[in-house]
Amino acid sequence: MACYLRVYGDELNVKELIETLEVKPSKIWEKGLPRFKSNPNKLNKNSGFNIEISDAEWNEFEKQKEVAIEYLEIHKTILSSVISFSGVEGGYLDFGIEWRNEAVQSDSFPPILIKLAGQIGLGIELSQYPPDDEDE
Repeated sequence: MACYLRVYGDELNVKELIETLEVKPSKIWEKGLPRFKSNPNKLNKNSGFNIEISDAEWNEFEKQKEVAIEYLEIHKTILSSVISFSGVEGGYLDFGIEWRNEAVQSDSFPPILIKLAGQIGLGIELSQYPPDDEDE
């Protein structure tokens, strides 16, 4: 996983919103449709989409943040209009990082990233994943 922009809303017409975007989302979901092909009984509770902001690896958190800052600076105006689009309840940047086997794992965000996200109306999420065991 990398860093994704996730936008969602209970009453969001996601197809209409996507038509206004210059970039193609990496994932789209619609309320009421199956969330997983393997479990058609589990339905999406809202509609939304993801856009991959950075393809940096889980162990490249610093690079993810750098790319996200640049992306937000370049696309601040369009992202602000996306967040204010009718039916959008919220959006956030989801940083996927590798969980480190340490007593305490502390990861932080620079003030400029927090400021840009806040100005646009985005939250920030940190998703931690177990490390790949390929190297062992």
